[in-house]
Amino acid sequence: MALATLTASVTLFVSPSPAQAADSIVLPVVSHWQTLADSHHVYVSSPGDNAVVATDHNGQVIKVVEGLDGARGMGLTADEATLYVALPEADAIAEIDTRTLTEVRRIPTGTDTEPENLALSGGKLYFSYQATPFSGGIGSISIAEANPIVGLDNDPQWYSKPRLASSPAAPDRLVAADSEGSLGMRVYDVGSGTAQEIAYTEEVGSVEDLAVTPDGGSVITARGGTYYHQQWRLSDLTEEAQYDTGPYPNAVAIAPDGTVAAGVSASGEWDIYVYRRGETTPFRTIAVSRGGSMELVRRGVAWAPDGTKLFGTRFTHAGEVILDIITDVRKANSNITLTAPAALPLGESVTVHGKLTSLVPFPKSKVVTITRNDEQIATAKVKADGTFTFTDIPPLAGYPTYIATYAGDADHASGTGTVQVEITD
Repeated sequence: MALATLTASVTLFVSPSPAQAADSIVLPVVSHWQTLADSHHVYVSSPGDNAVVATDHNGQVIKVVEGLDGARGMGLTADEATLYVALPEADAIAEIDTRTLTEVRRIPTGTDTEPENLALSGGKLYFSYQATPFSGGIGSISIAEANPIVGLDNDPQWYSKPRLASSPAAPDRLVAADSEGSLGMRVYDVGSGTAQEIAYTEEVGSVEDLAVTPDGGSVITARGGTYYHQQWRLSDLTEEAQYDTGPYPNAVAIAPDGTVAAGVSASGEWDIYVYRRGETTPFRTIAVSRGGSMELVRRGVAWAPDGTKLFGTRFTHAGEVILDIITDVRKANSNITLTAPAALPLGESVTVHGKLTSLVPFPKSKVVTITRNDEQIATAKVKADGTFTFTDIPPLAGYPTYIATYAGDADHASGTGTVQVEITD
């Protein structure tokens, strides 16, 4: 009888389970704009609630900072003492004390400016705003002063309010990319106090998210219209690399050691791809979409500053905003594929062949646990080449589902593979 090969990749849904060591928390808001993290908090801005939710790194809600009109883009000072929040509905930017989680100052940006995205660079806070009814601009605020001076763009060149990014490793650089309907990304030297363009490209646009690498040498963009994230050299905006994440890139965050977390919004197998510095093949993939009932949101990925946890935010069809905390993000995938006969008569033995693979070597001794229709029936030793075999005689006709599970180890997350066989009378 011909064999039908069914490939089942590792299933790593981000949900509370011992193997995954992750938590999923429903946040007390109905919308999302950006997820950001410091050493103690995770911040989620919600325009629909005029608020920012602050949780600890375990997802416990500490406070909902309210009264933040249309809260959108956020930015943190290098010492993490101050969180800035763009308030487009108030034409202002709020200054939040991160110790007390209270608003301590509100800086007006001008009538009808509607600030949206923020970045700190060159000792100033930069913000994108509505410069004219048909163009976006970049403004600046001298935040160190008791009476901050707000500077607006004399020559707005953006179709929309651009996304902004910066890095302490490149303290005088500001990166801006058009966010919708147009192409264009620029790098500015802001060391003199005014933004001087030093690099420009039309090879990217409609950017959902971007992040500067920890060494200050490159910027990675997430553009919804492509099937990959792109990395650009900051000095001249030459494309350096592509991360083949699939449709549709909408989030990116980079850990202090250069590990890249790249998010996509398509309801496919994976939602977040994790790459070691300098590599474009992911060593870890994470699923949060769960069959299309929810998806990772734009700008919804953030690293804990020490790089030990990854935070992902998703939006369900029921209208819930959920924060996922991935604690084993440094572990590699455990991928399992299974093959079995397509159909067999009742009473005959079913032989299933499997293979366990990963980009990181496994320990010498390893086993997988086998279940049939959620009932554990056996364990199987995995050979050095990753292969294993098990047999079973199903007691009833039907369509039994076999699942092989690797529990994980110090270097690997747990993984499962699934195959179904038809048992005929």
